[in-house]
Amino acid sequence: MSSITYSERIKIETFCELGLSNIQMGVRLNRSPSTISYELSRCQPYQAELAQTDAEYKRSRCGRKTKLSDELKQKILNHLRLSWSPGMIAHEFKLATKSIYNWLNQGRIDFSLNDLPEHGVRQRRNVDQRSKYNQSLGRSIEQRPMMINQRNRIGDFELGTV
Repeated sequence: MSSITYSERIKIETFCELGLSNIQMGVRLNRSPSTISYELSRCQPYQAELAQTDAEYKRSRCGRKTKLSDELKQKILNHLRLSWSPGMIAHEFKLATKSIYNWLNQGRIDFSLNDLPEHGVRQRRNVDQRSKYNQSLGRSIEQRPMMINQRNRIGDFELGTV
């Protein structure tokens, strides 16, 4: 169990009114006394609703902070309007390309993914190109002169290497 639920906070409030110690509250809730002590320090006198509000606020503020400031957002938007790709913008501003795509997908940058240059266009390698090229070169083995089939000259032999 990592965080205290709202129902546990109501029980803690009731236990406080009854005058139980942190150890007794911890035993009844199957929590560490230090957890109960930290929870009671959220507000004095302890109220479950205020403690829940405080916990939700602190939970919303935790985690990594975003690099997307209003100034950076405007610069990215201007470059997108100039038909720059997110990869080019990421290189220019020393960001991860994935971050720019995440901000676009989350709607934090007001720009449609469909308006990106070449969005949805996959670049495919032409696999057949080499074989078509080789087929058009030279003559077929069936079309070679009969003199070569006699193998009278040194260059007429076909040898394979291992």
